[in-house]
Amino acid sequence: MPSVVSAVMGPEFARLHPKVQWRFGFGSDDHVAQFGTGVMDRIEHSRLLPPPALWLGGARRMVPADAGENVPFTIANYAYVDRLGRETLAFVRRFQFPGHEVSLDSVMVLGRDGGARDYIGAGPDMVVSTRCSADDDGGLRLISGTPRFLAPRGSIKPPALVSAETFGREWWDEKEGRHRIDIEVRGRTLGRLFHYSGWFTATQEDCPPDRLPRGLGPNRTDPRE
Repeated sequence: MPSVVSAVMGPEFARLHPKVQWRFGFGSDDHVAQFGTGVMDRIEHSRLLPPPALWLGGARRMVPADAGENVPFTIANYAYVDRLGRETLAFVRRFQFPGHEVSLDSVMVLGRDGGARDYIGAGPDMVVSTRCSADDDGGLRLISGTPRFLAPRGSIKPPALVSAETFGREWWDEKEGRHRIDIEVRGRTLGRLFHYSGWFTATQEDCPPDRLPRGLGPNRTDPRE
């Protein structure tokens, strides 16, 4: 089965740099996982965000609620088929701030319409539709629309005042010989809400289904797309 990103992009996937294809080209049938280690040069959030919202977003593993520079981090990626039969790529991020660790977790699934859906947070708490494309340098661009909050009995679209989109890019730095990443969450009204940017190196290891970590992914598999 092809990876989520390669299935969504189709022939355009071949335009990605080989190192970026390696990062996003493995699927559940490959029985591998990737592990990255690096440094976030900068993690920041808007002063307009109230502390309770930051605390809740951080506690639910939805946003990097802390800020800082030169923050060590790890990222682990696992490919599997979820309980609804959807090809899935999990992103497990851990940021090491002085004295404590901050988590940011999400899974990307191949939706029923052939597009990508990102489920964000421990619940999951939010779902967004994500567009994947290749830029002129072979980097992967990810643009996610306004999220919907997944309430127990339905989904809630945030009001226009606080709605936001996510703009991401991951690319291979030829000069430094490592991967780079830049993520920005931008509100239509409030401007930049979150931003983090850094670099990492990655390795790939065998990971058959029986070696997938327990508790991988959100607490429940949500059918709402």
